[in-house]
Amino acid sequence: MIHRLRERKRGVSRLARPGIIWDFDDTLVNTAIFFETAREKYARFMVRLGFPLDGVLETLNLLDIENVRRCGGFLKECFPRAMVQTYVHFCGVNGVAPDPDICGKVEEMGWWVFEQRPRPVPGAAEVLAELREAGRYEMFLATKGDPSVQWRRIEESGLRNFFKKVYVLKDKTSVEYIQIARRHGLDPRRSWVVGNSIKSDINPGLAAGFSCIFIPNPHTWDFEMEDPVGDFVTMESLRGVPGLVLGKTGSGPDEIHEAAR
Repeated sequence: MIHRLRERKRGVSRLARPGIIWDFDDTLVNTAIFFETAREKYARFMVRLGFPLDGVLETLNLLDIENVRRCGGFLKECFPRAMVQTYVHFCGVNGVAPDPDICGKVEEMGWWVFEQRPRPVPGAAEVLAELREAGRYEMFLATKGDPSVQWRRIEESGLRNFFKKVYVLKDKTSVEYIQIARRHGLDPRRSWVVGNSIKSDINPGLAAGFSCIFIPNPHTWDFEMEDPVGDFVTMESLRGVPGLVLGKTGSGPDEIHEAAR
């Protein structure tokens, strides 16, 4: 059922600008699919080594999350390291000495992910071009991850020039969104955050006072999932974003999510 968006708060400063802060990975480009492909290849390899499939991917995921937390961010070493750690773990469980050559092989499976070119989501360039041409919103890109990986992906995506400023952040919390708004004179009450992660896009955007558009991606890492803290719009495709934020007739949201109270 489609509901009307709640009326914005009044008293907005005329000096403040409206803006849109976009997420990058798995909102504008598909990258999580590479991790999924690598995990599937890794699981098949572990089975060929004689290890049971049950628990391999779960252990890999837990160790990957542990590495991210220990490193304080999405550093590129976390995923390949988790693949080696998982192999060593199951060697220990089964009383087998880890083979250095196999350690190198499974680590390469993890590094493969970061060698792939990002694949723009269908319609990404067209949507950004339409919004830029409309001229009503200043657009920004805010992504988190290993800086060397993210900057390369952004350049290879061909989307960088659509944004007034690009931010590669260690984390995305309400603090980072508020800082971007203040730095560029944005009024969050007239601005939007668009992304595929409740944890890194929607919740911090809501906490910072932005309206938020959630575009689910089937490959989003479960580490990026958590309960929402407020109301947001869900859209099946980013192609619907211009119609919503520009107020075009017949271009409403797929769903207004109202957080449980």
